Amino acid sequence: MIYRRTNMRPHRLLSFLVFCSFVFLYSPAQAEPPPGMIYIPHGYFQMGTSSGKEDEKPMHFVFTPGYFIDKYEVSNKDYSAFMQATGQPAPKFWNDSRFNEPDQPVVGVSWHDAMAYAKWKERRLPTEAEWEKAARGNDGRLWPWGRKFDKGINFYFLNIFGENDNYPFTAPVDYYHSGVSPFGLYNTAGNVWEWCLDWYDKDYYRVSPEINPEGPLGPLKMKVLRGGSWVNSIEGVKIVNRARNLPHIKNEIYGFRTALSSQ
Repeated sequence: MIYRRTNMRPHRLLSFLVFCSFVFLYSPAQAEPPPGMIYIPHGYFQMGTSSGKEDEKPMHFVFTPGYFIDKYEVSNKDYSAFMQATGQPAPKFWNDSRFNEPDQPVVGVSWHDAMAYAKWKERRLPTEAEWEKAARGNDGRLWPWGRKFDKGINFYFLNIFGENDNYPFTAPVDYYHSGVSPFGLYNTAGNVWEWCLDWYDKDYYRVSPEINPEGPLGPLKMKVLRGGSWVNSIEGVKIVNRARNLPHIKNEIYGFRTALSSQ
C-alpha cells in the first residue's frame, strides 16, 4: 500500500480552516435580520406554474440574492408611527371600525403610500420574485402550508371569505400561525393583497431574466399585487396568483409589507 504525503503543511491547513470558518460565520446565510424581518437566503426557487392562468405561466426557476422581508404585513400601529413622524395623511378607511384596530393590517393605501412608508423605514417593497419565494419556499407548493387540504377541509388557519377563520374582515397581522410560509411569514395567503415593487406585464414570465428579476421596464400602467385577501376563496389565494391595479388605487383589500437587500 502506498501512502501519499499531503502537500498542505500544518500551518497552511490551519490557515485554510480559519478561512473556511470565517466564510461560514459571515456568509449571507448567517445574516442577522432587522427586528420584525426574516432573512431569505440566496438561491433558486420555482416560480409560476405550468397549469394556472396565462399570466402565471410558464413555471420557471429564478435565482434571488439573499434579502430580508417583513414577517408580518404592515399594521395600523406601524403606519401610525409613520404618519406621526412625517405628517403623511391618514389612509382611506382609517376611521372605519372594521379595519382600524392597531394590530390589523393597514388598508386603503396606494402603491405610492406603500413606497413612501418603505422609504421612511429605509427599505423598499419586495419584488414579485422575492415575494413569491418568501411565501412559497423552494418546493413548488401552491399554498404557504403545502397542498390545499394538508391541514383539513376547514380553512381556519388563514383569512379568506367567510367566518370559519374567526374574522369577517381583516385579521391581526400576527394571527394564523398554522398558515405561515416555509420561511415563517404570516398571511401570505389571504388577509390583504400586498403591493409589490414591479410593474405588471401578463407576459413577463416568458421573457424575465433568470437572475434576480425586478419586473419589466416601466413606466407601464399597473403595479403587481400578490397574496389574495379576506374577500377571496381558497383558490383565489394561491401563492402563484397575480393581481394588478393602478398605483394610485386605494381600497379595503390592499396592504403591503417591506423588504431590504442584505448587501
